[in-house]
Amino acid sequence: MAKRCETFDHTADVGLSARADTLGELMEALAEGLMDVVCDRAGVRAAEWREIRVESEDVEALAVDWLSEVLLAFDADHFLAAEVTVREASETALTAELAGEPYAPARHEVRTEVKAVTYHQLSVTRRADGWAARVILDL
Repeated sequence: MAKRCETFDHTADVGLSARADTLGELMEALAEGLMDVVCDRAGVRAAEWREIRVESEDVEALAVDWLSEVLLAFDADHFLAAEVTVREASETALTAELAGEPYAPARHEVRTEVKAVTYHQLSVTRRADGWAARVILDL
């Protein structure tokens, strides 16, 4: 199965539902889904690279902490990720690379302001056919 992430409506928020063969691909799909909520990634160039390392107590906390770091790159540094590559992933840590560029108002349209990644109805599960996750984003 190829990695994929789709959004779903949730009251005043939006959710991400992702599936992938590996945990690393699942985390890539979630981060790409988050960026798709924030902006049109097709218009973002992979001009700069940033490494992110996250350690957490379990796989669900890892998903929240990971997505929070991706969101922080945009909120604090105005960095938009076009591509996401997870180099190493376990259920409690990951190392990844974001390829993208700084937000340029003349070229990039911000679709939605995401305030936070939540634990509400969070699930990250290993299945017979790979991994699946559901994450709610606070808008």
